[in-house]
Amino acid sequence: MLPQSFSKFWRTVPFSLLFAGIPLLLTGSVSGRTQEKVAQHDLMLEIILPHDTYSSGGNLVWSGSSGIWIPRQAIRINDPAAAGEFTALHFRFETEGNAIRVALSIVYDDPSIPKQGNGGDRKIIGSYLIREGESLRPTELNRFGIEPLEMKAISSKTVVFKPGEGPRIVNNTTALEVARLEKQWRNYYIWLKNNSGKNVVAYTISSGRTGVGTEGSWSGDTRAVIPAGATTDKGLHFDANEVESHGITIQVAIFEDGSFEGDPKLGAQFSAKTEGVKTQAPHVLRRIEETLLVDDAALRAAFDKLEAELWEIPEALDKPSALEFLKTKFSSLDEKALGALYEDFKGGLYDARNIALSSLGSNRQYLRDRSRYDNSAPTAKSLREILESLKQTFEKINAMQR
Repeated sequence: MLPQSFSKFWRTVPFSLLFAGIPLLLTGSVSGRTQEKVAQHDLMLEIILPHDTYSSGGNLVWSGSSGIWIPRQAIRINDPAAAGEFTALHFRFETEGNAIRVALSIVYDDPSIPKQGNGGDRKIIGSYLIREGESLRPTELNRFGIEPLEMKAISSKTVVFKPGEGPRIVNNTTALEVARLEKQWRNYYIWLKNNSGKNVVAYTISSGRTGVGTEGSWSGDTRAVIPAGATTDKGLHFDANEVESHGITIQVAIFEDGSFEGDPKLGAQFSAKTEGVKTQAPHVLRRIEETLLVDDAALRAAFDKLEAELWEIPEALDKPSALEFLKTKFSSLDEKALGALYEDFKGGLYDARNIALSSLGSNRQYLRDRSRYDNSAPTAKSLREILESLKQTFEKINAMQR
């Protein structure tokens, strides 16, 4: 079990940490999120932990001038006899121009109780100067049965790349272009511009093992995620190690009229799912229209009945009929590819149902939270507005040519 001071620390932050002096700021990796300032200092110390020493694994990053303990449980021990009964490694660090000075000690007492000086409770291993962009492993730790951890001095400055600079970018489309590319700390951020005259309703970007797929919602005024001529307002971000090893690939762009540019497999998958939505939509619309015919006094019960029926609504096409439809639409594909594409089509059938279920469930809960879900006239008015909005959504889907 970790010492008390470390237990909360590790449970709370599973992947990466940013220490600015004493306060803790949580950071993470994912796709498609807005950019944040992560430090006020130009240089940060990154310590790369073995992923098998603790369930969370990951890297630790600090900035400024401070010290930190890493518990024994997060360190790989190669020789238990040589390691003895140490409890933690202590890193004391401060910036020196374009480098970080790190003083490393082995701690033999409770790391939750800071001590002054060297005393008898810790052993100084060495002092290391790591310049920006460089890394170092303190090999002296081998003498104590401890696998050396890799330490890096990394910059927190935002680097904005000019066109043609930076990591390799493969663009499988002509409609999309990179409007802005920058690197901050351990992430690359990318903004895209739609240079075509058609709205883009979905696109996919990847880097190594990470892919970001963005798709517009069927509800609302438009499905466009990048309108014609527009630029994304948020930078999608990718891990720097992935980008620098594999580059960035703009895989596919899907347009509002159903056409696409880029990866034909991804384009066909999206097209099949869209066809599934359009196939199921008339059946969902009919249930909504039937519910709207109910009198106000019975509308709440009809609203609940509609939701229950949508959970059980039959698929608009059975599998053999769906495969025949896909074979006609995607005539160049073999049986195996069509079988895989059927799963996307089937997903679209359920997406159509889920568009309605999501609206019904969230709006009903909203009314209940405000004690407005009853048989009153105001409730009936609210429910009718919800159903009318859903009806318009599905009428727009039905208006799309198949």
